[in-house]
Amino acid sequence: MITKSYFRKVLLQYRMILDRVMYSQRNEQLCESVANFLERKAISKLHIFLPIQKNNEPDITSLLPAFWSGNIQVVVSKTDFMFKQMRHYLMEEQTALIENRKGIPEPVDAEEISIEDLDLIFVPLLLSDRNGFRVGYGGGYYDRLLKETKALKVGLSLSPPVDEILQTEDWDVPLDYLITPFKTYNYG
Repeated sequence: MITKSYFRKVLLQYRMILDRVMYSQRNEQLCESVANFLERKAISKLHIFLPIQKNNEPDITSLLPAFWSGNIQVVVSKTDFMFKQMRHYLMEEQTALIENRKGIPEPVDAEEISIEDLDLIFVPLLLSDRNGFRVGYGGGYYDRLLKETKALKVGLSLSPPVDEILQTEDWDVPLDYLITPFKTYNYG
Protein backbone atom coordinates (compact mmCIF):
# COMPACT_ATOMS: atom_id res chain seq x y z
CA MET A 1 0.00 0.00 0.00
CA ILE A 2 1.23 3.48 -0.85
CA THR A 3 1.18 5.62 2.30
CA LYS A 4 0.17 9.25 2.75
CA SER A 5 3.75 10.14 3.69
CA TYR A 6 4.95 8.66 0.37
CA PHE A 7 2.32 10.68 -1.52
CA ARG A 8 3.37 13.84 0.34
CA LYS A 9 7.02 13.37 -0.57
CA VAL A 10 6.42 12.54 -4.25
CA LEU A 11 3.75 15.17 -4.88
CA LEU A 12 5.69 17.94 -3.21
CA GLN A 13 8.69 17.05 -5.39
CA TYR A 14 6.44 17.04 -8.46
CA ARG A 15 5.09 20.48 -7.61
CA MET A 16 8.60 21.81 -7.11
CA ILE A 17 9.68 20.82 -10.62
CA LEU A 18 6.46 22.01 -12.26
CA ASP A 19 7.46 24.36 -15.04
CA ARG A 20 6.58 28.02 -14.30
CA VAL A 21 4.64 28.33 -17.55
CA MET A 22 2.63 25.16 -16.87
CA TYR A 23 2.02 26.25 -13.28
CA SER A 24 0.80 29.67 -14.45
CA GLN A 25 -1.48 28.18 -17.11
CA ARG A 26 -3.01 25.65 -14.72
CA ASN A 27 -3.41 28.22 -11.98
CA GLU A 28 -5.12 30.67 -14.34
CA GLN A 29 -7.51 27.91 -15.47
CA LEU A 30 -8.12 27.00 -11.83
CA CYS A 31 -9.03 30.63 -11.02
CA GLU A 32 -11.53 30.62 -13.91
CA SER A 33 -13.02 27.38 -12.59
CA VAL A 34 -13.29 28.84 -9.08
CA ALA A 35 -14.99 32.01 -10.38
CA ASN A 36 -17.47 29.92 -12.39
CA PHE A 37 -18.16 27.69 -9.39
CA LEU A 38 -18.84 30.66 -7.11
CA GLU A 39 -21.24 32.24 -9.62
CA ARG A 40 -23.63 29.35 -8.95
CA LYS A 41 -23.40 29.60 -5.14
CA ALA A 42 -24.84 32.10 -2.67
CA ILE A 43 -21.69 32.94 -0.72
CA SER A 44 -21.35 35.79 1.75
CA LYS A 45 -18.40 34.57 3.82
CA LEU A 46 -15.64 32.29 2.60
CA HIS A 47 -12.38 30.99 3.97
CA ILE A 48 -9.37 30.87 1.66
CA PHE A 49 -5.86 29.63 2.18
CA LEU A 50 -2.97 31.88 1.29
CA PRO A 51 -0.50 29.87 -0.79
CA ILE A 52 2.97 28.79 0.18
CA GLN A 53 4.73 30.19 -2.89
CA LYS A 54 7.82 27.98 -2.60
CA ASN A 55 5.56 24.88 -2.77
CA ASN A 56 3.76 26.00 -5.94
CA GLU A 57 0.39 25.79 -4.22
CA PRO A 58 -2.75 26.86 -6.07
CA ASP A 59 -3.15 30.62 -5.77
CA ILE A 60 -6.58 32.23 -6.10
CA THR A 61 -5.57 35.58 -4.57
CA SER A 62 -6.08 37.24 -7.97
CA LEU A 63 -9.82 36.74 -7.27
CA LEU A 64 -9.76 38.74 -4.03
CA PRO A 65 -10.85 42.05 -5.65
CA ALA A 66 -13.86 40.28 -7.20
CA PHE A 67 -14.76 38.74 -3.83
CA TRP A 68 -14.60 42.10 -2.07
CA SER A 69 -16.51 43.95 -4.80
CA GLY A 70 -19.14 41.19 -4.65
CA ASN A 71 -19.60 41.85 -0.91
CA ILE A 72 -18.05 38.51 0.04
CA GLN A 73 -16.21 38.54 3.34
CA VAL A 74 -12.87 36.76 3.07
CA VAL A 75 -11.46 34.86 6.04
CA VAL A 76 -7.85 33.65 6.37
CA SER A 77 -6.04 31.85 9.16
CA LYS A 78 -3.02 32.12 11.39
CA THR A 79 -1.40 28.91 12.54
CA ASP A 80 -0.74 28.28 16.21
CA PHE A 81 2.00 25.64 15.95
CA MET A 82 2.21 25.10 19.71
CA PHE A 83 -1.46 24.09 20.07
CA LYS A 84 -1.82 22.69 16.52
CA GLN A 85 -4.77 24.87 15.64
CA MET A 86 -5.71 27.78 13.44
CA ARG A 87 -7.28 31.10 14.38
CA HIS A 88 -9.36 32.92 11.80
CA TYR A 89 -9.29 36.55 10.71
CA LEU A 90 -11.20 38.83 8.39
CA MET A 91 -9.02 39.78 5.41
CA GLU A 92 -9.72 43.15 3.85
CA GLU A 93 -7.99 45.03 1.05
CA GLN A 94 -5.70 46.84 3.47
CA THR A 95 -4.79 43.78 5.55
CA ALA A 96 -1.02 43.42 5.81
CA LEU A 97 0.49 39.94 5.56
CA ILE A 98 3.68 38.41 6.89
CA GLU A 99 5.03 34.89 6.26
CA ASN A 100 5.22 32.52 9.21
CA ARG A 101 8.10 30.07 9.71
CA LYS A 102 6.56 27.61 7.19
CA GLY A 103 6.24 30.28 4.48
CA ILE A 104 2.48 30.72 4.91
CA PRO A 105 1.30 34.34 4.58
CA GLU A 106 -0.71 35.40 7.64
CA PRO A 107 -2.63 38.57 8.48
CA VAL A 108 -1.21 41.26 10.74
CA ASP A 109 -3.56 43.30 12.98
CA ALA A 110 -6.73 41.82 11.50
CA GLU A 111 -10.06 41.26 13.25
CA GLU A 112 -10.38 37.75 14.66
CA ILE A 113 -13.72 36.15 13.82
CA SER A 114 -15.77 33.06 14.48
CA ILE A 115 -16.08 30.45 11.73
CA GLU A 116 -19.67 29.59 12.65
CA ASP A 117 -21.26 31.37 9.71
CA LEU A 118 -18.79 30.45 6.96
CA ASP A 119 -20.47 29.42 3.72
CA LEU A 120 -17.44 27.80 2.09
CA ILE A 121 -13.87 26.78 2.91
CA PHE A 122 -11.25 26.42 0.19
CA VAL A 123 -8.99 23.60 1.33
CA PRO A 124 -5.31 23.17 0.37
CA LEU A 125 -4.13 19.71 -0.55
CA LEU A 126 -1.38 17.79 -2.26
CA LEU A 127 -3.70 15.10 -3.61
CA SER A 128 -7.35 14.13 -3.60
CA ASP A 129 -9.18 10.99 -4.62
CA ARG A 130 -12.50 10.38 -6.35
CA ASN A 131 -14.21 9.88 -2.97
CA GLY A 132 -13.32 13.37 -1.71
CA PHE A 133 -10.52 12.33 0.62
CA ARG A 134 -7.31 14.33 0.50
CA VAL A 135 -3.68 14.24 1.46
CA GLY A 136 -2.42 17.47 3.00
CA TYR A 137 0.87 18.27 4.68
CA GLY A 138 0.11 15.99 7.63
CA GLY A 139 -0.42 18.44 10.49
CA GLY A 140 -4.18 17.89 10.74
CA TYR A 141 -4.94 21.63 10.92
CA TYR A 142 -7.57 21.55 8.18
CA ASP A 143 -9.05 18.25 9.40
CA ARG A 144 -9.76 19.93 12.73
CA LEU A 145 -11.18 23.03 11.02
CA LEU A 146 -13.42 20.97 8.71
CA LYS A 147 -14.89 19.07 11.68
CA GLU A 148 -15.88 22.38 13.31
CA THR A 149 -17.98 23.74 10.45
CA LYS A 150 -20.96 22.99 8.27
CA ALA A 151 -19.54 25.12 5.44
CA LEU A 152 -18.99 23.62 1.99
CA LYS A 153 -15.56 21.99 1.86
CA VAL A 154 -13.93 22.68 -1.50
CA GLY A 155 -10.46 21.41 -2.37
CA LEU A 156 -8.28 23.22 -4.89
CA SER A 157 -5.80 21.23 -6.95
CA LEU A 158 -3.69 21.78 -10.04
CA SER A 159 -4.03 18.07 -10.85
CA PRO A 160 -6.98 15.70 -11.24
CA PRO A 161 -7.83 13.25 -8.42
CA VAL A 162 -6.44 9.74 -8.16
CA ASP A 163 -8.81 6.78 -8.00
CA GLU A 164 -8.47 6.09 -4.28
CA ILE A 165 -6.38 6.97 -1.26
CA LEU A 166 -6.21 3.69 0.62
CA GLN A 167 -4.84 5.06 3.88
CA THR A 168 -7.70 7.11 5.32
CA GLU A 169 -8.17 7.76 9.02
CA ASP A 170 -11.27 8.14 11.19
CA TRP A 171 -10.60 11.88 11.55
CA ASP A 172 -10.33 12.52 7.78
CA VAL A 173 -13.17 14.74 6.56
CA PRO A 174 -14.05 14.30 2.89
CA LEU A 175 -14.46 17.26 0.57
CA ASP A 176 -17.81 18.27 -0.89
CA TYR A 177 -16.15 19.43 -4.12
CA LEU A 178 -12.75 19.41 -5.79
CA ILE A 179 -11.96 22.16 -8.29
CA THR A 180 -9.14 21.55 -10.76
CA PRO A 181 -8.12 23.42 -13.93
CA PHE A 182 -9.75 20.63 -15.92
CA LYS A 183 -12.98 19.76 -14.10
CA THR A 184 -15.00 20.32 -10.94
CA TYR A 185 -15.87 17.13 -9.02
CA ASN A 186 -19.01 16.97 -6.87
CA TYR A 187 -18.72 14.48 -4.00
CA GLY A 188 -22.04 15.42 -2.37
